[in-house]
Amino acid sequence: MQKFLLFINLYFILSICNCIAQSGWSWQNPYPQGNALYSVSFVSTVADRGWAVGELGTAIYTTDGGVTWEIIDLGTIENLNCVYMHSDTQVFMVGDNGLILYIYDNGGSFDITQQNSNTTENLRSITSDINGCPWIAGDNGTVLRSTDMGDIWTEQNVIYNYNLYSLHNIECTSAWAAGLDGFIMKTTDWGITWSYQPTPTNHHLFSVNIGTFQHIRAVGNLGTILLSTDEGATWEIETSGTNSNLKDVHNVGYARGYTVGTDGVILETSDIGQPWVQRNSIASSTTTLYDVEDKYGSDEMYVVGHYGIILKNSGVGTDFESQNRGTLDWIFSIDVINKDSAYAVGRDGIYLKTTDAGVTWEERTISTLDLRSVYFINKDKGWAVGDDGVIKATANGGENWGTQNSGTTADLNSVHFINENIGWAVGDYSEIIHTTNGGSTWIHQTSPTPNWLYGVYFVNNTTGWAVGLDSTIIHTTDGGQNWVRQITNASNGFRFGSVYFIDEMHGWVVGIYGSIFLTTDGSNTWQEISGGSGESLNSVYFVDHNNGWAVGDAGTILRSRDGGFTWTPQYTGVASNTLASVCFADTSNGWAVGDGGTIIHTSDGGGIVNVDEIDDPITDTYILLQNYPNPFNPSTTISWQQPEAGFASLKIYDILGREVITLVNEGKPAGEYDIEFNAIGLTSGIYFYQLKVYKANVGAGNFIETKKMILIK
Repeated sequence: MQKFLLFINLYFILSICNCIAQSGWSWQNPYPQGNALYSVSFVSTVADRGWAVGELGTAIYTTDGGVTWEIIDLGTIENLNCVYMHSDTQVFMVGDNGLILYIYDNGGSFDITQQNSNTTENLRSITSDINGCPWIAGDNGTVLRSTDMGDIWTEQNVIYNYNLYSLHNIECTSAWAAGLDGFIMKTTDWGITWSYQPTPTNHHLFSVNIGTFQHIRAVGNLGTILLSTDEGATWEIETSGTNSNLKDVHNVGYARGYTVGTDGVILETSDIGQPWVQRNSIASSTTTLYDVEDKYGSDEMYVVGHYGIILKNSGVGTDFESQNRGTLDWIFSIDVINKDSAYAVGRDGIYLKTTDAGVTWEERTISTLDLRSVYFINKDKGWAVGDDGVIKATANGGENWGTQNSGTTADLNSVHFINENIGWAVGDYSEIIHTTNGGSTWIHQTSPTPNWLYGVYFVNNTTGWAVGLDSTIIHTTDGGQNWVRQITNASNGFRFGSVYFIDEMHGWVVGIYGSIFLTTDGSNTWQEISGGSGESLNSVYFVDHNNGWAVGDAGTILRSRDGGFTWTPQYTGVASNTLASVCFADTSNGWAVGDGGTIIHTSDGGGIVNVDEIDDPITDTYILLQNYPNPFNPSTTISWQQPEAGFASLKIYDILGREVITLVNEGKPAGEYDIEFNAIGLTSGIYFYQLKVYKANVGAGNFIETKKMILIK
């Protein structure tokens, strides 16, 4: 009975997640998403079903062999390190902090159970066989085993304290595990005892895999490939031909095998390791590939890795093709014209444009050089600047681009125009150039500092600012004929990356180490603000005197509602990708872009609703607002309004659907209400708050709504 009730609660919670999945920030590029994927699995008769998992609780699911993927919200923000499909319908996932998820695929809906691991160690690997005896390996020598498909997990008696990155078994009695410093151990008695197997390497080993006739391979750092043909009693080193760190190995039958790793490397052998041959793919030399798996019943192999890359081949001797859509290259800058239209530029001259709020992005190359900044004065006329002084200009909304002579070979990092004729660009070596004729000619201006400049902004044809290295803020009141360095009294020598002004008095600057500065007096004085984030901030944008956003490394987005004096982190769903640029059309509609082709979009300001923004607090509508702040630590405010009297119940639930606390349980007259929820004593994760109002008017029906919130400690 307990298990049945748990399923009902989880199904209820997952339904909530699906209903609100579009609030906040959502992925638009790459397809299906851009977080790193650590593991992929296909298995058994319905071979087109597959799963891939990764950073920040990312899980994607396919029913057509990877042609299309659906993002599945599993209700966790823990990294998911491994997925294993025991059958078409039974799936295991393991992750950080002892997380084990068991999923039953109903062919359209999922029953999801969080199983009890009795550990907080990070779990790295899970495997099973047809007899239904799954094994798990993790940090500090953790090995778990189950004989009942995970209803009960038993920790094995392992005397070795190595972090174990991989475990593979061939039957319920025998398994091998590999980890740090060339460590491999083996059991042949259901895990009761484990024996150390000496290897000829001290490099970390990230994967071990058993092939036909118990040919066993293990791979690791600096291109290490080990092979054993006697169940691990002895190991020989195979020649890989690479110094890349190898993250996974998969044996297919007796002779065929694959291994993948850093630098986008994919190696294949079809002759028992003699030789290993590099296979081609779109993966760049900066992309790490984490997992390679076969698709049961076919010759196809799948590879996943950083930036959510998904690759597939069609058999021995074939190269790997991308299953993603959209660029995986850096996108350095975005400019927004309205809620539907935006323009972006990036690495190797890539240019992207949308006119349907990002549902589709037109993508093409307009230069061979990296483009660092883009600015459109209207829907037709825009400029893009970048490396080696390149300037591209368009007068027809990006359909055609011409090249303008910048007069410099310095990399240009930022461009800004105040109308169709007057603009500035700044760059390396303190470069400043200015045009008064739309870029037909550009004239050099003199900077008062030798520091490189990364951002420029003007509020009219005379008044502007540029920012750069060593806390540089320079200011002009005569269109750049004379620039003066501002005194910031900065606590550090910050690299400022972006500057934005809403008028001549009010402006903001952001940079490395989470630095935020603001002025309210036209930059006569600058105030250093704590944004609460140590991540480097790369771009800042305000839509009015109060509402602004700053974005930076590791998917960081900060939101201010009071002119930049206080900032609240927003949950972006981006785990580690750097966000390079942010721009909004209004307080609701905006984009952020970054590395790995990252484009994320919001239509509600990023998911945080200010309870003070209700113009008419008492309407004829029941409203449950998003908690603020969100994410939060340790307290947040929940607000709602009810247009008529009724009995109100407000409860908090954890991810398993268990009630945490009742905040309100009493009759309330019509009105607007808010209450503070303090989460001291609770662990980080996703929680839900549910409001029920039982209306006093009999027969009028009741109001019930549930929303998700995230506690990050």
